[in-house]
Amino acid sequence: MFGYFLFGLTVLVYIVLSLFVLQPTPSGSDQNYGWASSALVLIAAYGICSLLLTINITAKGGFNWISDAALKRNAIVAMLWLGMVAGVVYCTLKPEYHKFYQLTGFVRLLSHVISYGAIWLPLLMLIPYYLFLKPEWRDTLSLNLFKILLVFASVVGFLLPIAPKIILKSYKKFDERELAFNNAMNNIKKYQDVMSLLYYTDKSYDEQIRNAALAKIKANKHLEDELIHILEWSNSPYSVFDFLDENKVEHPERFIEPIVKSFSTMTADMHEGIVSPYKGGAFDVGPLLRVLEGQFNGSIEVFKPHILKLQEVMETPPAKNRVYDDAEQCNETLYKYREDVKNWLAKH
Repeated sequence: MFGYFLFGLTVLVYIVLSLFVLQPTPSGSDQNYGWASSALVLIAAYGICSLLLTINITAKGGFNWISDAALKRNAIVAMLWLGMVAGVVYCTLKPEYHKFYQLTGFVRLLSHVISYGAIWLPLLMLIPYYLFLKPEWRDTLSLNLFKILLVFASVVGFLLPIAPKIILKSYKKFDERELAFNNAMNNIKKYQDVMSLLYYTDKSYDEQIRNAALAKIKANKHLEDELIHILEWSNSPYSVFDFLDENKVEHPERFIEPIVKSFSTMTADMHEGIVSPYKGGAFDVGPLLRVLEGQFNGSIEVFKPHILKLQEVMETPPAKNRVYDDAEQCNETLYKYREDVKNWLAKH
């Protein structure tokens, strides 16, 4: 009868513990203190009750099926109990990682599973323990089932304190990529202006993101007007040339003057990028040269003086040191761009 009393007491503590875990964690400091005190009392109560119940079942021979050697049997039972209680203790402290990290998908689901582990984990112990109270009940089911439940509960209990950190670390990059992807796609849906959408056509983005941005850009009824506006007024016209490098415009004649106007910005940026140690060196002239040759070949003479001016600026001695980039690599890139401009001018 004492075994049933201990079991009922453990179940009662488990029910109170489950109701406690279902409550949201308070945010105030005074409330947090009360919450922590309640958690410690419930953890201690569950640990003591489950320990006494385990000892009672062990003394009544409920675990004799584990081993004939008493020392070995008791050691195994102790390890099983310790793992199961460790898991309940950890989960009761509500490690709600999804509240501290922007988790999504599988990782967020895992965080919820861990957060409510104090509800489902004790059941893996209480159900077998209930059947252990009477040998005839225990014999109604396969011993392998009890082994699986208890070992699983114990292993999970031991792993829970370290598993979240490992999992979060392992899925951190995956999770960041998923978040970045979702944010990019959401931005593409809400953005209407071409300049904002061009940001997501950069080759550093996932192909699906680039295709979504490109599709929305091409669907814009005032695409050429907006591209011209960027060339004339933006401090960063490079995204337009990246776009035009792969997409033709219907009225190239409209772009001649805006492109000429954009050279003042590009020439100034080129100079600053080369001489400033805080910049990353020269910008990629490849898209610009290809666009001028591909879509505006009939107006090369208009652009040539500006390319010559750009070439002159590119001959400026580069910064010897870079704060944020590798100076040697920046110089190698500059030499390559100088050669590209030189070849372009020789061709035209």
